[in-house]
Amino acid sequence: MSKTLLLVFLGIVALAASFRHENVMIASVDSVPHHFMTIKPAVSSDSVHFKILLHQQNLDKLEALFWEVSNPKSSLYKNFLNKQQVDSLVAPSQDAVMEVAHWLIKHNIKKSEIDVNTDYIAVSTNVEKASKLFGSEFAVYQSRITKNTRVRLNGPAFVPFVVSQHIDFIVGLSDFIEDNKMVQSMRTQERMMGTASATITPAFIRKFYGVGNAIGTNGANFQSIAAFTDYFSTPALEYFDKQFNIDPATVKVIKQGQDCISQGCDSMESNLDVQYITSIGNNITTLFLSEPNGAWTLDWALDIQKQHPMPLVSSISYGWAEIEQCEITSDCSTLGVSSAQYVARTNVEFQKIGIQGSSILVSSGDDGAPSFGGASGNCPIDNSIYCPIGGCSYKSTQCSEVTITSSNGTKCFFPMGLQSNACQEVLGSDEGNAVINAYFQSQSGSCAVHLDQDSEQNYHLSTTCKCSQLKTFKKSGYTIVGYEFDESAGTVFQPDYPTSSPYVTSVGATQILTNNQEIVCSVSTGAIITGGGGFAITQAQPAYQADAVNAYLNSGAQGLPSSQYYNASNRAYPDITLVGHAYQIGYTKGQNTEQCPCAITSVDGTSCSSPTLAGLISLINDKLLNAGHKQLGFLNPLLYQAAAAQPNVFNDITSGNNNCNRAYCCEYGFPATKGYDAASGLGSLNFANFESYVFNN
Repeated sequence: MSKTLLLVFLGIVALAASFRHENVMIASVDSVPHHFMTIKPAVSSDSVHFKILLHQQNLDKLEALFWEVSNPKSSLYKNFLNKQQVDSLVAPSQDAVMEVAHWLIKHNIKKSEIDVNTDYIAVSTNVEKASKLFGSEFAVYQSRITKNTRVRLNGPAFVPFVVSQHIDFIVGLSDFIEDNKMVQSMRTQERMMGTASATITPAFIRKFYGVGNAIGTNGANFQSIAAFTDYFSTPALEYFDKQFNIDPATVKVIKQGQDCISQGCDSMESNLDVQYITSIGNNITTLFLSEPNGAWTLDWALDIQKQHPMPLVSSISYGWAEIEQCEITSDCSTLGVSSAQYVARTNVEFQKIGIQGSSILVSSGDDGAPSFGGASGNCPIDNSIYCPIGGCSYKSTQCSEVTITSSNGTKCFFPMGLQSNACQEVLGSDEGNAVINAYFQSQSGSCAVHLDQDSEQNYHLSTTCKCSQLKTFKKSGYTIVGYEFDESAGTVFQPDYPTSSPYVTSVGATQILTNNQEIVCSVSTGAIITGGGGFAITQAQPAYQADAVNAYLNSGAQGLPSSQYYNASNRAYPDITLVGHAYQIGYTKGQNTEQCPCAITSVDGTSCSSPTLAGLISLINDKLLNAGHKQLGFLNPLLYQAAAAQPNVFNDITSGNNNCNRAYCCEYGFPATKGYDAASGLGSLNFANFESYVFNN
């Protein structure tokens, strides 16, 4: 090698070595999601909590083994691993863990502030130390939804190159996910549309689904409820038990996490979850795991694995748009974590939970196939179903939406997409608000568009003209025209996560009519929610459901949307369904208190279905354990195989669809039909038949 070439080579090596000693960006907050606002700069004493997720090993082996232990046709079925075995399989090298831990300690993070786990390190420190650690600034942000505050980055965060090589990503620095609870309180107003439905109580559920008087008796059987910025009231639980003749001695709840009710957090979701999992999965110890403000499903999945023993069944009644799991900016993929990356890591944790023999049930969402919060709104509203939840001044319309285009080309589909990022951008400014107000003030004469509101203050448009006949309105660089559907202008359907994960059991909702017919739960038939369902955007279809989904898509079912609006090769959900309408629950009447006086109210939600089904699965686990067998573990392969072999383990739901969200009905969605469908899954559980199938196969 010539001297010149040698010098060049050495120069390149030196440059590379120098680069490896530089810092690299690991996360950043450059703009704030529309559902948060910046309050103030963080002070040095403010607390910061984050988890450093280390690169895991042998993930291909983990997934392969997960499928084997979950498949009733496999020789390894129910050969569950314990936590130590799972940790040994996926653990990063000890050198990697020590490298990251040494970096923390070098920056004056005390050992008492560090919790080293197998594949992640949790840190609880203050802003002063975190700022020096990451070379960053922090701010206090407030949720426009819950009013809760959280400390997050204000700008970029950096880590040394050598440290970054061991890190997957960090949660707690730049994420702004705000959970979406899957429960809605019953409205007192008269509904525009209505179908007489049964009133749901624990006794009704036990009778309708063939449960009888079964209760748990095995002390090793545990079940759990996940909670995010929500907590349950013990007095309300006691009141509920008294009203519905539940023996208090059979209701055993272990609380974990901060009780936030006195700080103003909600309790309706958790009251529902705890009351129905304990009354159906009766006499089985229930862990109530409340996650702190700002935590999300990945945090829960890590925390539930630290429980000893880990619950055999868990119910999650929360969700968020699958493609917005990072919620940093519109270009979050460039900032150290993307939605796909967050989902992938969480799915690994779900596999780790399942391979240890634990079932995860998740509500399928309360806004049908179109979704609501964060959805684009690019789904043509069905003009024949005007103001489905009632309370509007007008009775009909010929055009339900307008398209508002800003000077930079951003399109807002109003009103269906009002909560979308696009509409928040277009209408979030004073100028945008002035334009939309001027538009409605200008309406007069023929083809006037009237702004209407329903009983929940959702906006509706009433006009006697078709969208194509509406006059174009231009002001301050904005253009407003009648809506014309263009599938390329925004996603038609918006799946939720974690219910769209292939590694959980997605639970939809039905209504039970007074004649005992069970139909898809929808606002178009008198409910206050519409059960979620559809196809994932980023997650491939698992083998266990391929035959069932293929049969559905080739069934010729009336109302199936065009395949160009969804990816038919991706994960379909829900897997199963259960009644989710007109549940009677106990609640406290006072605000910011968990003390009675208490009363009974009626609620809807797929969050009714999930904890109730969790209780049913716990009863079957209890009987299995008493017979010397192992628990069911991850349910889905068993469910789909049971449906194919013995269809009567499910009550087939063949009426209804999920075209609506909680306020509007779209022309498109997924219809219920014979067999599997993306509105009701395999159907609702026939408890006696399913239990018999489990023990005979």
